[in-house]
Amino acid sequence: MKISILMVNYNTEQFIANFLQDLSIQTLTIDNYEIIITNNVQNNILKDILDDLNLSQKLNIVIIQSEQNIGFGRAMNLASEHAQGQHILIANPDLRMMQTDYLEKLLAQAQIHTYGIITTQLINDLNEDKSEFYTFEFHETFGWNNQTNWFSGALLLISKAVYQEVAGFDPDFFMYCEDEDLCLRIKKRGYPLIKLNELKIYHKGGASEPYQNYDFFFRWYKSQLLFAYKHFDETQFQKLIKRLLLKSKIKVIFYKLIFILFPTACHRFQYAKWSAMHDIVKKTLNESVDWLFFRI
Repeated sequence: MKISILMVNYNTEQFIANFLQDLSIQTLTIDNYEIIITNNVQNNILKDILDDLNLSQKLNIVIIQSEQNIGFGRAMNLASEHAQGQHILIANPDLRMMQTDYLEKLLAQAQIHTYGIITTQLINDLNEDKSEFYTFEFHETFGWNNQTNWFSGALLLISKAVYQEVAGFDPDFFMYCEDEDLCLRIKKRGYPLIKLNELKIYHKGGASEPYQNYDFFFRWYKSQLLFAYKHFDETQFQKLIKRLLLKSKIKVIFYKLIFILFPTACHRFQYAKWSAMHDIVKKTLNESVDWLFFRI
């Protein structure tokens, strides 16, 4: 087995079905890859849809049922325990293939490179490539200036040996920032991050969490702060959290007043965003950083 494609389902059954239909017409023959899906919802909707579309017979699919929603990183790690491939392809449910020879060319490049992570162009609805980033959270580079520092976790190809070497995704992250953390840990070990610009794949984005409300920002900013705690030194982290407390307090007061005067969706959005940040920072200062860690 050459490639193990790992996916996580959380109410994204139709997206997964669409992506699997794309995979079924790839030029890479099915004996070269397998698909392992961790089902983070406790029902049989995914299995029923795949059976109805005959995809379970067309492709090598394994569904791993989790007992509860264990988040993205842990679910990927669970799927990886069953992976037989030499290379692991982390794939979001809301991807669509744009080239029928995508997997074949991706595998060919993986076999000639010594690499940490490989990605390709990741095209959104505006035809923009959103695959690579030059700074980590809070504009940090850790000394790697003017270069790509991490790839979007929507699509990551990692050799199984490297994935095992770094123990996969950090289980302390529930959702968000785990891709940055993984890229940083792999980068620190000296493995290169390689982008293949000749390959493209479409990514819709936000399939499992389509609404950017207070709860969304609360989860995202919680992971941002956890990333900073794990990778910043103590002095840098304390300066950051004090700065965020002041900034978020000012923003909350400002947007609350603005929303009273001009109750627009934009102002409601900004108020929710900064309220989430302020609440997270206050909770961290009043309690401890322990609550940032995802625990089951």
